[in-house]
Amino acid sequence: MSRHRAGNSIGPEGAKAIAEALKVFKGSLNELDLSWNDIGPEGAKAIAGALAVFSGSLDKLKLSRHRAGNSIGPEGAKAIAEALKVFKGSLNELDLSWNDIGPEGAKAIAGALAVFSGSLDKLKLSRHRAG
Repeated sequence: MSRHRAGNSIGPEGAKAIAEALKVFKGSLNELDLSWNDIGPEGAKAIAGALAVFSGSLDKLKLSRHRAGNSIGPEGAKAIAEALKVFKGSLNELDLSWNDIGPEGAKAIAGALAVFSGSLDKLKLSRHRAG
């Protein structure tokens, strides 16, 4: 199953609702794409919270291309990083491009990948001011 919600003006509240559904979903999800939805740090934290307890399979998580002021920023990247540390499923692609995660967010993601127990084939962090 794929859930493409790119460019639908979901915002933080919509991301929170999707996160709640993801927490109880037990199946396989090919792709969760919330790109171009301006979910901000709060939406990223919600998705991260769901990812931390998600027991299914997720092939691709795309949280890219949020407008200035609504990117996930360092705070959202840190939340995703913490979730990766405990995520038990498989994740082949993580796309956090165009989110201004900064040096703090980049370091958090790098640290999480050092202990990530799953496999990750593709990590996209383009168009950041990572420092």
